[in-house]
Amino acid sequence: MSSQTSSFLLVLLPLFWTLMSWFSGPRNTFFSKLYIERIAIWGSIILFAISLVVGFIENNTASVSSMLVTLSPLKSAVILTVVAIGVILMRFSRNYFVGEACYPRFLKWMQLTLASVVITILANHLIVFWFGWLAVSLSLHNLLLLYPDRPRAIVAAHKKFILARTSELFMAGAFALLYLAFDTLYINQIVNALVQTSLINSDALSSTQQEYTELAACCIAIAALIKCAQLPAHGWLINIVEAPTPVSALLHAGVINLGGYLLLAFAPLIAHHASAQWILAVGAGLSVLFSALAMTTRVTVKVRLAWSTSSQMGLMLVECALGLYSLALIHLVAHSFYKAYAFLNSGSAVFEALEDDISAHRTPQFADWLNALFVTSLIVLASFSFAEYQGPLSPWLLITLAFTAYIATRTANSDQTQLYVLVGISIVLISVYSTAKDMVTHYLFAHFPAPASMLSTIDIWVVSLIAALFVIHIAMQTFGHKPAVQQFKQLLFAGLYLDEWFTKITLKVSPISLRKRSTTKQTSASVTHIGGK
Repeated sequence: MSSQTSSFLLVLLPLFWTLMSWFSGPRNTFFSKLYIERIAIWGSIILFAISLVVGFIENNTASVSSMLVTLSPLKSAVILTVVAIGVILMRFSRNYFVGEACYPRFLKWMQLTLASVVITILANHLIVFWFGWLAVSLSLHNLLLLYPDRPRAIVAAHKKFILARTSELFMAGAFALLYLAFDTLYINQIVNALVQTSLINSDALSSTQQEYTELAACCIAIAALIKCAQLPAHGWLINIVEAPTPVSALLHAGVINLGGYLLLAFAPLIAHHASAQWILAVGAGLSVLFSALAMTTRVTVKVRLAWSTSSQMGLMLVECALGLYSLALIHLVAHSFYKAYAFLNSGSAVFEALEDDISAHRTPQFADWLNALFVTSLIVLASFSFAEYQGPLSPWLLITLAFTAYIATRTANSDQTQLYVLVGISIVLISVYSTAKDMVTHYLFAHFPAPASMLSTIDIWVVSLIAALFVIHIAMQTFGHKPAVQQFKQLLFAGLYLDEWFTKITLKVSPISLRKRSTTKQTSASVTHIGGK
């Protein structure tokens, strides 16, 4: 099979989605009676299966290095997630948009967004990757403006548009530097050069190449931080809850994960330069701390989920900074399905809140925390002893504190006999985590650089952030009546006022016009100028 034929077969899925987007548009209603979304669903599944077969064949040939698109086990896992999320959203949106005139536009731009995401993941060429990244952002921009009469949605989309262009400029600079350093535009050739010459442990490059690759790694790290909506560039993600639920689900479950995939695709480059790792560890680590705390102060379901996404994306970037690539991939896939479910199930939040209000509540006491910490520590230590790879320390500490909070909270609001059930659940989940991490590392990341050693400088920084998050969270629960804690909660509720300053600067530099909802039967909407004089 020639490389041209293989490339064509691999891009059949995004080409199919692009073609379906044309038939799904508002001006093409002929196929609406033939259930266009069902054709898209079954076509996506069949063409993804074909892509898997072609990718498996081509991985055993020498022509892979000269192909514009390739399929590896890592790419297959990510694309499988994208296809599954896309199929779920297409099925869900059929009922969600019943009677909505914007449904054809939603279906069109959603399919174009999915096609752009798959092209970006398949890309084996720096230029193809960059244009795919750009196409994802532009397609998503049209989805965010599905209801153009909502001022908050317009402002959020405007901020996102500016940030997206900024991340693309950083990425373009990184790709230009990589081309100058390696004299090739093919991604797998660059990655193979980094791995085969053992750049992680030696100075195999010239001083000029070292400078180029370090600058490129830092630019890629900054681009990933911006793409994943890390503080202070997070406000658009919080405000975009004005968009329809399927759009929010697509954004939080799929598109925003591209920042994590970018780091996985260029993992050997990031692992070679401590400066890029520290940019990720500091920027994403602080975002995890404040976003997770801010999430606890919000009561609106979709806003809580938006803060959660910012925190979870930061945690994924921190995992990449530590070299925990298998954990980052597991996190990416699990977060995608969880956020898709959470957003699509947000309509039942009222019933869940009522059930929560009528149930008995008791704040965990010191004894509850101590018992939970003791039990969880024993479980984690046992799992730590049997795991193939045991460092860094920070993920084990995070698991310990997470299950400590889980057991302490559940046992405080139930009979103590339930402790045995909670312990059993904890043992199963921690065992699954350890096994899945070892399997993914063995089959997908065996050739990747080794993770940071236990208690490295970056690991100590992450451990301190995790411990601070746990202590502050307990203090907010235990001493919530104190004036100082209440003031701190107000500050967190406002998101440290970072987005207000960011919005003010953005609208000062780039003013926009907002369309007001017309209260009369006028055909033209009134326009308000924001940000200018």
